Amino acid sequence: MPEVSIIINVYNGEVTLRETIDSVLAQTYSDWELIIWDDCSSDSSAEIIASYDEPRIQYFRSEKNCGLGPSRTAALDCAVGEWVGFLDQDDLWTANKLALQIELAASRPNVGLVYGRALKFYPDGTLVDYDHRHEFRPLPEGDIFEQLFVDSCFIAIGTVLFRRSAFETVPALPAGISACPDYHMYLAFSRVYEVAAVQNIVCYYRIHAGNMSHTYGLRMQREILQIVDSWSDALPPRLASRRRKVHSTVLAVHQLQSAGGFKAGLMTLLTDGAIGYLLSRPFARGMRVIRRKLRTPYWVRSGDISETQIAVALR
Repeated sequence: MPEVSIIINVYNGEVTLRETIDSVLAQTYSDWELIIWDDCSSDSSAEIIASYDEPRIQYFRSEKNCGLGPSRTAALDCAVGEWVGFLDQDDLWTANKLALQIELAASRPNVGLVYGRALKFYPDGTLVDYDHRHEFRPLPEGDIFEQLFVDSCFIAIGTVLFRRSAFETVPALPAGISACPDYHMYLAFSRVYEVAAVQNIVCYYRIHAGNMSHTYGLRMQREILQIVDSWSDALPPRLASRRRKVHSTVLAVHQLQSAGGFKAGLMTLLTDGAIGYLLSRPFARGMRVIRRKLRTPYWVRSGDISETQIAVALR
């Protein structure tokens, strides 16, 4: 059996899918299988996958379109590796991603989840750390359960390896969670297991108009509120209350911006949200821009790879 099962969930991914698969084939660590689960694509994704003559690639097609959460669960049922990694159809792995994480996992037997640093890359070549909260310092390790609420979801799914056997001991994905199953998995694992972090860049997160955070904003915020409620008994009351207010505020903004949603958005903001938090957002974003001009990101300072090298690699 392979050490690592890699899962790519595909839905109409023809534009970027080949690059994504190629980044898996380029891994310096070779003991893996690649499970590609197609959620009823109507484009040429299946033809692209079929063009690879690689016995480690397995292709499955869903009988009906069921969304990301159920698709990830279905693909996971096919995995046999000790570790499972998910890679979105539009993201890329660094060539040493698996090698670094398997080496770290081997030295930490109590770890159930290993993640790493991701960079967001934009069509114009701009590069920004995926996790602005830890952009200038090491990624947190150990017991990060509460940290995932304090800083919200700062882990990119493409950076993670999950211990497969641990899926049998953590809470299953709740019904109704289809847009942000990743966040639930991080919380479920970090509640029970130690978390380890590779400080190197292991994933490039592609930014484009089709990102789920852009297209499913309303659904994602409703699901995150459901997730906060499901874990509220394990949180300090003030933290749970603060997270409800924050995500209710973001939900209200999405409602206000949606067709016919002004009244509902205003009610959400006034009854469940925090106007102060909403007013602070432009200032917070401005401070991030200033900070990036004055300070060197951790991934550059550590000598992992230079901005110039990454820009060349992504051309």
